[in-house]
Amino acid sequence: MNTFIQDTRYALRMLMKAPGFTAIAVLTLALGIGANTAIFSLVDAGLLHPLPFPHSSRIAIIWEGFFALPGFEKAGASAPDLMIYEREQKSFEAVGAFQNQRYNLSGGGEPERVEGARVSAETFSILGVKPVLGRVYTEQEDKPGSDVVVLSYGLWRQRYGGNRNIIGSTITLDRVPYTVVGVMPKNFTFPLRDPAGNGNPAALWVPMAFTPQELQGWGDMFNNSVLGRLKPGVTFAQAQSEANLIAQRIESEYPEALRKMMGNARVQLSILPFREEISGPVQRPLLVLMAAVAFVLLIACANVATLLLSRAAARQREIAVRAALGASRLRLIRQMLTESFVLALAGGALGILAAAWGGSALLGLAPASIPLPHETSMSYGVLAFMIGICCVTSVLFGLAPALQVSTGSLQGSLQEGGRSGMASRARHRTQGFFVAAEFALALVLLIGAGLLIRSFVKLVETNPGFRPEHVLTMNIPLPQRGYSKAADVRAFYQELLDRVQNLPGVKSAGISNDLPMSHRETDMFQIEGRSGSTPPIRVTWVLGDYLQTMGIPLLRGREFTPEDRAGSQPVALVSAQAAKTLWPGQDALGERIGHPSEKSWMNVVGIVGDVKDGPMSQNPMPHIYLAYPQLTDKLIENKVIDEARSMNIALRTSSSPTGLISAVAGIVHSLDASIPVARVHTMEQVVQSSVAAPKFNALLLGIFAGVALFLAAIGIYGVISYTVAQQTHEIGVRMALGAQRSDVLHLVLAHGAKLALAGIGIGVAVALALTRLMASLLYGVSTMDPLTFVLVAAVLTGIALLACYLPARRAMKVDPMVALRYE
Repeated sequence: MNTFIQDTRYALRMLMKAPGFTAIAVLTLALGIGANTAIFSLVDAGLLHPLPFPHSSRIAIIWEGFFALPGFEKAGASAPDLMIYEREQKSFEAVGAFQNQRYNLSGGGEPERVEGARVSAETFSILGVKPVLGRVYTEQEDKPGSDVVVLSYGLWRQRYGGNRNIIGSTITLDRVPYTVVGVMPKNFTFPLRDPAGNGNPAALWVPMAFTPQELQGWGDMFNNSVLGRLKPGVTFAQAQSEANLIAQRIESEYPEALRKMMGNARVQLSILPFREEISGPVQRPLLVLMAAVAFVLLIACANVATLLLSRAAARQREIAVRAALGASRLRLIRQMLTESFVLALAGGALGILAAAWGGSALLGLAPASIPLPHETSMSYGVLAFMIGICCVTSVLFGLAPALQVSTGSLQGSLQEGGRSGMASRARHRTQGFFVAAEFALALVLLIGAGLLIRSFVKLVETNPGFRPEHVLTMNIPLPQRGYSKAADVRAFYQELLDRVQNLPGVKSAGISNDLPMSHRETDMFQIEGRSGSTPPIRVTWVLGDYLQTMGIPLLRGREFTPEDRAGSQPVALVSAQAAKTLWPGQDALGERIGHPSEKSWMNVVGIVGDVKDGPMSQNPMPHIYLAYPQLTDKLIENKVIDEARSMNIALRTSSSPTGLISAVAGIVHSLDASIPVARVHTMEQVVQSSVAAPKFNALLLGIFAGVALFLAAIGIYGVISYTVAQQTHEIGVRMALGAQRSDVLHLVLAHGAKLALAGIGIGVAVALALTRLMASLLYGVSTMDPLTFVLVAAVLTGIALLACYLPARRAMKVDPMVALRYE
């Protein structure tokens, strides 16, 4: 320890004597260590850190799905199936369901649409989080008619001012008074953000309270997410084996007509760790970013190693004196590694500051569609990672220079001429190795970034199937109380549509239950004359000039007309994909399609273009459009499914659509002052949101690749500059013997090009192997895209030659007489 302290003091003195070298080395290491620490803090929070619930490793999510039914392999659970599973299972302490539900919150301020969740009482016991005020509701309260609510901390503070007397008071949801029984802690978030379904964090929670209609909905409403807490000693594999048996039991309870309609589809239950389900969507992007910053760190280490090798040449005499006085090779290596460790710690300390700022900046850039943690912190795990990185990097960049210095010639270094003698070939080879490695790593990063950028460009150029420019959309939800009759619902939306169409600047308007790129409603139908059901089909109910407003092209047939109303022959429009899927090799026009629960058939009167119903990277599903006026009263008045009472209005305008927001909201409030206007977006914003995640991935990897390219360029510039300085005498001799400036330029550029090309060759081989891991992040681009590989290699070669050109120019200006007297 005394020796280590002595070496540390000496290292600090030596580094202070060379402030330029120290500053460059510390900044380079801070860049690499800070980037790694920032990304690792995201990985720690998003993938490694336990969920914010006690004993979260025992919490499972339970999916219900169907074999041989595309699109339904992993869905939610229907209420009757869940009741059977809950009764039969023995693996879980408790099983609970939850389902996102939006509510109109009124009273105590302006009406607003809030994200809520129906949650079983058992779910709170599974999560194991106690309220900060009051209590959660009980199993006895988890029944229809029990109108109690638990508030989130954020809603309690923002809308009710943190009033601690809120417990026992009432709030109004969808015009129904609810009694507040509890307020959850500030850091409680549920449901956790998950794009798979029911993954929108709620502002309030109400009892699940399955209705008799839901409990009898065999083969219907697979929209409940289910959690369970494993009993001690029970594994996920054991729970899955039990679930396979219960799935057969569930299927045996299905009505005969339902089993016949399902054909070969079989019920399946999947038991998965809740942590894996939540982290799954971000696992691949985070690991790719972690690999990228690891490459940046390796390049930084290689850069510092070349600096140390260059500096070691000037210290060769000092090391030789130490060896002559009895220092062993191991002692010399220890001294040099101590200096490297001091440099790494200094870089790590500065890197921590960069990581704290960089982590917040990364989260600020991240779009809401990426389920990243809301914040990161410098936890003990992150600090331990940083210290480990410092130790590893000190060895990575310090070992090679230490070995080079400790093996130098003792006699040659002590001779008078040894002070400025030419560096050994071994040192040149080591420096060349590090530069080639830098270029190889930089090329891998640049190719990865290039593939993501090319993929993003492909996404942006993809036709979404509609024209998003100058289209404004907003959601207008109607509560059950006050709009329980289908006639009242139809009248409200028709009056709203008529008034909005007369606003100045509105070219056309339409109403629908969902919108492009955010479709939720999926159903199965029957084809007249065929047995069984169709694959899952997206369903949109439309009113007014919806297709023209969205710019969805009519390919054949006709659109809906005012004559397509209640009491007339039911009609439908199908997408091109639906026509191809449902009637392959046939003309879909004139065919008839119907819902299994309905007795009437709908005539297909038109075929429209395919529209992206999800992210731009996904192919559109078959789609069917139904006339809203022809929906049955039973469907509109359904107390469980509110899709027909939560419609979206869309307007195509002649100017900026956002200027009409207040006018449309005024019309809505003139019809009913208690109805909020929710989810106000332009369709251009929707399209941008769809490509936000690929854009974020490409941006981050592009930034890291740019840093890697800069470090690689600095590395080759430093090595070539050092080589030129060491070869000043040789260059002078060559010029004295008749060498031209162009010959000197060629000599220097050829040396740099050899190093760069060696690195590029190695990098291409590595990139061909590693880019396969990015396949799921790409759209329309192969992982071995030749254009990307060629362009990146050309750019990297050009940068290398440019970095070599500056030292080459200095070499061309060498005066032979001065060079000959250089020694």
